[in-house]
Amino acid sequence: MGGWIGGFAHSALLWGLALASVPILIHLFNRQRHKPMPWAAMRFVLAAYRKTRRRVQLENLLLLLLRTAAIALLALAITRPFTGEASPLARLTEGRRDLVVIVDGSASMGLREGVESVFDAAVKRARELVRKLSGTRGDRVRLIYAGQYPRLLSWTTPEQALSMLDTLSTPTDEPIEFAAALADVLQRAKEGPSDPGVGAAGRLEVLFLTDMQARVFHTGADKTEEQTGRTALAQVIDELRALDVTVVVEGLAGSDPLPANLAIAAVEPLTRLPGPNQPAEIGVELRNFGPNTKSGVRVVLEVDGERRPSETVDVPARGRAQVVFSVAFKNAGEHVLTARLEDGDRLAFDNLRSRVVSVPPPVRVLLVNGAPGAILEEDEVGYVRTIIEPYGDAALDRSRAPFDAREIAPEELSAADLDFTQYDVIWLANVESLPTAVVDKLEAAIAAGRSLVVSLGDRVDAAATNARLYRADGSGLLPAMLGERVAVRSRSDTYFRVKAFDEAHPALSFFADERFKPLLTEVPIYEFVAARPLDGARVLATIDDDGANPLLVERTYDRGRVFLWTTTIDPAWTRLPESPATLVPLVHEWLHYAGSSEEPPRNVAPGTPLTTEVGHFPRNPTLVRPDGARRALDGDAKSSSNGRWTLPSVPGKDTEVAGLYRLEMEGASAVTFAVNVDPAEGDLERILPSELTAMHMRLASEESTSDQPGRVDRKGELWRPIAIACLIALVLESLWAAFLGRKRSVGR
Repeated sequence: MGGWIGGFAHSALLWGLALASVPILIHLFNRQRHKPMPWAAMRFVLAAYRKTRRRVQLENLLLLLLRTAAIALLALAITRPFTGEASPLARLTEGRRDLVVIVDGSASMGLREGVESVFDAAVKRARELVRKLSGTRGDRVRLIYAGQYPRLLSWTTPEQALSMLDTLSTPTDEPIEFAAALADVLQRAKEGPSDPGVGAAGRLEVLFLTDMQARVFHTGADKTEEQTGRTALAQVIDELRALDVTVVVEGLAGSDPLPANLAIAAVEPLTRLPGPNQPAEIGVELRNFGPNTKSGVRVVLEVDGERRPSETVDVPARGRAQVVFSVAFKNAGEHVLTARLEDGDRLAFDNLRSRVVSVPPPVRVLLVNGAPGAILEEDEVGYVRTIIEPYGDAALDRSRAPFDAREIAPEELSAADLDFTQYDVIWLANVESLPTAVVDKLEAAIAAGRSLVVSLGDRVDAAATNARLYRADGSGLLPAMLGERVAVRSRSDTYFRVKAFDEAHPALSFFADERFKPLLTEVPIYEFVAARPLDGARVLATIDDDGANPLLVERTYDRGRVFLWTTTIDPAWTRLPESPATLVPLVHEWLHYAGSSEEPPRNVAPGTPLTTEVGHFPRNPTLVRPDGARRALDGDAKSSSNGRWTLPSVPGKDTEVAGLYRLEMEGASAVTFAVNVDPAEGDLERILPSELTAMHMRLASEESTSDQPGRVDRKGELWRPIAIACLIALVLESLWAAFLGRKRSVGR
């Protein structure tokens, strides 16, 4: 049939056309066969027959043709032939359309072009397309609202799709996952003709209404995750191509390939936050995604709703800039930082950004002094105590102190009223031995989230300490098995040094700077205890002896941490305590890290489930959304091993809007979360139509298609006109047969 018929939805049923031969066969089998016999009067009958034979044959032939045509047309209709638009039969096709409209719901669609946003234009365009369809003709619309995941709004009649479009007023606060949206389309295309209400798979028309943001299509990206995304997009487009489906992309954001946009990309402390009433530096990072430098940009920082004086900064084209605010928080606990552009621009969502920070209370440290001394230089914890409690005069405001230390003797560890869980860090300094009951209490406290520091010395017996604190299966507290004591031959001419250390670890990162690295790596170490770390323990620093023994080892123990310092913390085995430039940052950073607890994140992306713990039983926990709407949490709180309570998780569907969320409980302080949009969503650089079509042959821009977007290589079915022709043939056959029967009966 060449260009007339494009194919058949049920080609396997073409054998039914053979049934058209049944009337012919019946006619042949029923022909009367007789032997001629001479009869005198027959010559008059033959003369009359010769006169009407041709007319009777034509009448019978027409009847046979009508019967054959009716069966053939019925069989052909069942096969559901379809044709392309270029076929001469295209005018006879049914014309029903199955349209998929993907509306880009990403945050960048909020860009305003005059009085309306790009998203408003996309919804308006979708309405125009849907209004051209007809439910009475059988047209169907699959409406997809695409953000981080595709939201199917309808797969129904055009009238119902229009009512769903009326519910779309604003874009999401999410980036769009275009591959996921097309995967949803692919699933529909694969269903194909198995659904009687849908035509052949090739008839599925797909239109993507978007702002043409380049990152949606992952062009020019060098990040691993974006390369993976591009691969996923190419794969789903390849599968759509195999089903003869083309995706038409229609841009609605104007012709500017690089729109101007200024965004607040981050607001965060530049260093670890100190305690209350101590100055901290808060950095606000700005990104200029536009082609021109922005001068005199005014930035405002609010701390717990209190506005601070604005700062100005120049932001280079396609560049970054940072504004630094000095803030002293009045008390420990959670605080909300909100940075905003005083003069906003056309894209509103990235003109403001919030962050929840936690100001730590003083780290509670229990120092167990295994070798007290009369003078500072001979006291095991004398230098450490001086560092973490430097105040000696009453005029100093103790509320500004970052540490709250208590010193006890080893024998006091067995006191019944000593509760290890009241301290964040327990430091065993040159402690000779521990009773079994004390070890059991220590294990429980560390498992509940506390930290233990073990520093060695001449009173520590390696074998006895291993017996109490080390187990090869990791169930003991020590992160390494202690070995022999190692010492230099003569302190006057040789010493050990730190060979290497983990520069990224929070306890040692201060020394990663080349200016400060010698403060740690050049300090003499005269003696230490060899140690063999457990599998899974983290060696933070090593010594330059022949065995490359560890100096500092860390391991996690359930919810807590354990540190092993293989030399002394006093000057007995090392000169490190006599170097304030080394000991002060080391002890401060180490104890701050050890005293910190792992809290659930308070700053998340849209659609992220929220979980948190509180130190008391939560009564009637309620989620308060950014718009003030309230919803009681479903489920029950669960008690944790450390005496805290885990609240029911807030599902991701409840956090899809950017802003500040609160979890309120009766008789307790609220817990605050900040949900922020990915700052890269503010990069409005657009892909050109030529670049788009070059990506994949089944991605077509609006400019490369006909004047009716979405109608690419449309195919229509012929079954309805064929069925009508079959019905006409049957009616004509019945009428003709009745006419012949009446005519011939009268003629007799």
